[in-house]
Amino acid sequence: MARKKLDDTQPIQVTPVDKTAENSLGDTQSIKKKHKRGRIILLGILAVLLFTIGGGGFGYLNGINQRIAKENEEVLTQAALHYQYGLQQMAAGNFELAKTQLEYVLQIYPDFPDAKEKYTETLVQLASSNTQIGPDIEPTATPDTRGAEALFNQAVQEVQNQQWALAFQILHSLRDEDYTYRTIDVDGMYFTTLRHRAIELIVNEGNLEEGLYFLAVVEKYAPLDHDAVNYAQWARMYITGASFWDIDWSQVVNYFGQLAAAFPYLHDGTGWTATDRYLKGSEYYGDQLANAGDHCNAIKQYQNVLNYGAREDIQDKYNFSHLKCYPPTPTPEPTPTIDDTATEEPPPAEPTPTP
Repeated sequence: MARKKLDDTQPIQVTPVDKTAENSLGDTQSIKKKHKRGRIILLGILAVLLFTIGGGGFGYLNGINQRIAKENEEVLTQAALHYQYGLQQMAAGNFELAKTQLEYVLQIYPDFPDAKEKYTETLVQLASSNTQIGPDIEPTATPDTRGAEALFNQAVQEVQNQQWALAFQILHSLRDEDYTYRTIDVDGMYFTTLRHRAIELIVNEGNLEEGLYFLAVVEKYAPLDHDAVNYAQWARMYITGASFWDIDWSQVVNYFGQLAAAFPYLHDGTGWTATDRYLKGSEYYGDQLANAGDHCNAIKQYQNVLNYGAREDIQDKYNFSHLKCYPPTPTPEPTPTIDDTATEEPPPAEPTPTP
């Protein structure tokens, strides 16, 4: 067969690039980048919104928790108050009123300590004291409040006269007589009387422990005022300082030094004022330091006593410790001086021998 000679190489066909497709591809990639960037921005905005909403939600939840805690505290305070009233009525033999108070406690705070036990005890006392009731039940008579009214008027008079001890006794009798009589007015007088009676016990009678107890009861009704807070703080400081007596004189001086400056005439049942205990504590602390050889600190304690007035015995102790702390400097002996200008006399001449 004759071989066909290829004179020329067949040309390669190149497909022309579609510019429209290329532009379309670039636009697609640009759109994708824009979408991606938009998603990132959107996610960032959503994250900020979530954090904002979350923070607001946390703040809202925190506010709710605080309000619930406050409500629970108020409920517990009311439960404790009515529980004490119930115990008072039980002690007075008024078991019906005690039952009412304890029922209210269990209603608002079922888990109040010992409330169920006391309520059961009240029911037992009522069951044992009740007599058999006949078939015909007589109508209940209207309670006579003339006794409660007289006690109330007398309590008002004693409060106006600032006879706090007597007013407190009358109000206590009024509650035993009729707990339901004008409760709001009685509670108001009870708060005022307890507050002033507590200050009276602390300042005038030196009964610090009972005064602090009355102030603790007053706090169940309302927060203490500024003066009452100060009196309570000073009373606690006195009791704490007295607990270190004969144990740690440095603490005695510390506590009663502050009291002597703030409330110098505060005293306890012994009659010792804060100033008395400060001076005696400083003296004993100075003696302790001097006996240990620390005379430099001992003179500071003796000076505390001397600042309030001259005392010969303390002055002698002060002088002794001061001499030990600052001993006198020994005086040096005088050194003889030599006069260089003086002319020495020549020794006497020996006699010449006679030949």
